[in-house]
Amino acid sequence: MTDYLTGGCLCGTVRYRCSGEPISQGLCQCERCQKQSGSSFLIAVVYDETAVEIDLSALKTYTANEIGGAALNRHFCGNCGSATMITLDRYPHIRSMMGGTVDDKSRLKPTFSLWCASGQPWLDLPAAIEQFPDYPDGLIA
Repeated sequence: MTDYLTGGCLCGTVRYRCSGEPISQGLCQCERCQKQSGSSFLIAVVYDETAVEIDLSALKTYTANEIGGAALNRHFCGNCGSATMITLDRYPHIRSMMGGTVDDKSRLKPTFSLWCASGQPWLDLPAAIEQFPDYPDGLIA
């Protein structure tokens, strides 16, 4: 029996299903992710693209270029605006599903936090979450 992580947007138009275990789970505190999430950080649950089933026709996309010119695509429901997924040119084989859209949030277990240098000074993360001041080379998030 396959273990699935399911989720969707606020209005229910967008639904997704991810099979197996994620590649990683982490937080991002960069200023762009703070703005997208409307909070102090974004929670990303990263899967290989082959593990994610989602109807892309209901999504709209906002694309911004990272330093170096690679595209970072933020996908959201065209009806309610819920951020659902991020795709990146530099890692085209992954899908970062937004933790706030996961149905069973008890399955969220972030192990790291990126861009802590941009984080809110009052945010005190647990010691078990490895903290990076920026985006370390080699980490797939």
